[in-house]
Parts: sequence; C-alpha cells; structure tokens
Amino acid sequence: MIPVYIFTGFLDSGKTSAIKDFLSGMQEKHHKKTLLLVCEEGEEEFDEDELKKQDILIRYIDEEQLFTYDYTLALEEETSAECVVVEYNGMWNVNRPRVIWDPLQIMEIMMVDASTFDMYLSNLKALIADKIRSAELIMFNRCDDIKEKIPLYRRSARALNPKSTIVFRNSSGLIDFDPGDFLPYDPNADVIEIGDDEFAAFYIDATEKPDRYVGKEVVFTGMVLKAKEANDRSFLLGRIAMTCCSEDLSTFAFICDCEGSLVLNTDEWFTITCIMDKDYSDKYDVWHPVCKVTEISGCEAPEEKIINVT
Repeated sequence: MIPVYIFTGFLDSGKTSAIKDFLSGMQEKHHKKTLLLVCEEGEEEFDEDELKKQDILIRYIDEEQLFTYDYTLALEEETSAECVVVEYNGMWNVNRPRVIWDPLQIMEIMMVDASTFDMYLSNLKALIADKIRSAELIMFNRCDDIKEKIPLYRRSARALNPKSTIVFRNSSGLIDFDPGDFLPYDPNADVIEIGDDEFAAFYIDATEKPDRYVGKEVVFTGMVLKAKEANDRSFLLGRIAMTCCSEDLSTFAFICDCEGSLVLNTDEWFTITCIMDKDYSDKYDVWHPVCKVTEISGCEAPEEKIINVT
C-alpha cells in the first residue's frame, strides 16, 4: 500500500498553500514519485512545470462520480505513483476516499479558515462536523484576528474528534496558544467551581491537559453514567453533550474514585468535591483525568440536562 495524504476543507481554507509546503518538504527529505489529484481549484494554482521537476504529476478530477476506485487505481498505475496527495473538494462526501483506499493508507488533514469558521458552523454544521470527525490533523489558518474565539473553536473540534491533533496558525506561522489563558473559569483558584455552562470547557481541557489539574480541588455537578455498587470504588459522573445537532450527542464523563459503601444509581444527579489526579490507559495509550472524591451529595437535575459544546 502506498501512502495517501488527503487535504480536506472548504474553498479558500488554505489547502493549496499547505499542499505546496507539504510536497516541497516531502520531496526534499524523501523523494517519491507522487500523484497529485486536484478535485477543487481555488484562487491559488499549482505550477505544473515546476511540479514535474519534482517528479510530481498532477491530474484533475472535477466531478465526484469520477472519483472512484477504478479511476484512481488507473491513475496510480499510469503515473507509477509511490505516493498520492489529494486536494479534496470541500463539498464532496468525506467518506468516499476510505472506500477507494484502505483507511490504513490515509492521513487526512483538514484545513480551516478561522476567519470564516463561524459562518460554516452556522450554515453547514453537519458537513463541517463530518470533516472534523475524520481528520487526523485539523489546522486552523488565519487566526490573527480571532484569538478570543480559539477556545471555542478548539472545544468544538475536540468534542467532535477527541483523537485529532489541532493546530492554530497565524500569518507568520504557529500561534503560541495556551488554552488555560482563555478558560471560562480560573484553573488556578484554590477551589475550582465548575458551572453548568463551563462543564464542556472543563472536561475537554482536563482530558487534553490532565497535568494542569493534578492536585487541584474541583467542584462540579453531573449525572451518574455508570453506576457504583457497594463493593465498587469507581463510577462515571458527567454530562450528555450536544456536539453538532440534537441527534449528535456525546458522553462527557470523568472516572470518579470514591471510598465507602455508597451506592450510586445510573441517571441520579450529584455534586462532588474532588482532588484531581491522572491515570494511564494501556488500551488507548493515553493519560486521562481521575476525580478522587472527597465529598458527594445528591442534587436536583439542572433545567438543561444536555449541555451545548458550542
């Protein structure tokens, strides 16, 4: 199987510029005969003569129904490609490439114009959500004038795709961005009290940056999502979150460690005080937050049981 790099995103999101940089770097370090498939032409164009000098052959596919297994295989054989790079049309079905190639071949990079991200979230939320879910790398460009919105964009992308790498760039390169500077609560408070409208930000930041919270005392309210029997120490407490639309729900839950014989039933609501810690998951090869419960009390369910990530 040859490697396949797919650049997704909407028109003018920076795909062409990113591909040029990628191809230049790749050919300099690991020269490969490369097939470049262009499915969408924006304002910036490729210099075909210059690409040929780098052993890169370009082909254009301007109709989605032509983007098939047989056609792409024929192009690979015609060009003797050792690598395929695709500038994918932002309005096409993002799942189609995984039908054409083995998913293990594919590295999917999503380009986002941060200056127009609000518009797409408002008008094409389901379409942009599909692209975020399938990307291994999500790169927000043109962040110079929207720094205050970066936490919201990070939260939206992370909720839809917990495993992706998310990068924010301005016109001169990468932004030195610490999400802790923009949280809706004070992560350095003696006791961090998390409100209902702050829970999504807390969950995503604690999951992504567990070291930020180790040893911190935190208070939050949640629903039992995995029950605790009398002989158990742990249970899951958290919230149901709407990440895209009313049909698109995710579970935001913390593993809570609680000593004693207290029985907690699924769907019951509690407010806990805990000391945050972290643990390692062999299964997922990741460190994750753990709540060491020091106080727990039953409470009424909030008026809005489902939280909105965006």
